Amino acid sequence: MIRRALSCAAAAALTAIAPAALADRVAVLPARGGTDEAARSAAQAEVATGLAALGHTALPDGAVAAALKGVADGVADTTDEYRAVSAQTGADWVLSGTVEPAVTTARVELTAYLASTGRVESVAREVDRGRSAQQTQEMLAVLLRPEGVGVGELPWERPAGAAPPPAPSSAGGAAVLPPVPAPPPAPPANEVQMAYPLGPERVWPAYSGGRRFAVSASLGAAVAAARLPGASGGAASLVGAARAAYAVGDRGLELFAGGGGNLVGPFAGWIEGGARLMLTPSRAPEGGAWRAFPLHVGPALHAGAFFRSGAGAVGPGGATYRGDLEVHPVIGASFDVALALSPSVQLEAQLGNLRWVPTGDGSLLLLGATLGAGARF
Repeated sequence: MIRRALSCAAAAALTAIAPAALADRVAVLPARGGTDEAARSAAQAEVATGLAALGHTALPDGAVAAALKGVADGVADTTDEYRAVSAQTGADWVLSGTVEPAVTTARVELTAYLASTGRVESVAREVDRGRSAQQTQEMLAVLLRPEGVGVGELPWERPAGAAPPPAPSSAGGAAVLPPVPAPPPAPPANEVQMAYPLGPERVWPAYSGGRRFAVSASLGAAVAAARLPGASGGAASLVGAARAAYAVGDRGLELFAGGGGNLVGPFAGWIEGGARLMLTPSRAPEGGAWRAFPLHVGPALHAGAFFRSGAGAVGPGGATYRGDLEVHPVIGASFDVALALSPSVQLEAQLGNLRWVPTGDGSLLLLGATLGAGARF
């Protein structure tokens, strides 16, 4: 009967603790301590089982092993190294464990790093071999929660058979209410977990990833939707362009300058400057942090100079002579799409590529699209 009562009390304490935890992604580092590999493996398995029971997701061992390759000695045991593992794996928590087995018990110490705040805390206790899975889960429940371990005695430190803390009571006719729980922490204002195809990373801002300068090149096609009087030849052309850009602030505004021209088709080219606003529609709070897929979209406006060859002439023998170079203003707009493969590499597309060129003889209206790639620094 006593054993049954103790088991019920432990289960009730665990049930009261577990709801406070958030279902987060946890990078579990390889267990350390002692010389018994079997004991370390068993402790690692009990940690994974406890995380699943609390609603957390343990990241694959392969992802954790790949992140540890970036640690100098291969063992993450400092705040900076925990931070590096979290950034590489996209984990909300980094958890390390040490086990020192004895005859009927084992000393287990768990250390947790919370990525959103940079907090590192640990708990330790002697666990019974026969109840190690349950007792390890109790440790995880008080360790992996936004408010942390806190102060005061831990649930397993209460003497056997001791009553739980008294329920709120009233004194002098006035009800003594329990303290209002603190709201969950807001996502950090200057960090977003980006699911880059080449590996997740925590960056800021979402669009530039902290790499403000960019260069890019692109190829595409254009067609003259409205042509000048007397124009001859085909209306379509193959175009190429290059651009240098600088991301201003943290809201996706980017200034750029560049130029391009027809690689195939009528002789023409342009130089221009402008700005675009690149938004990240997928950015959303999740588990106390911002998460997003690195697909950015937004409008772009540009203006500059457009140059083309003037009307030609046919000389003796049927030879064709190109006319003088004409320079006209150009105003344009496009809808830009960028897919970042990593913070330093991105694919780009400009859709629409509307360019309006007013001349003394009328107006030239060009439409098209380009696809290219860029690097950020």
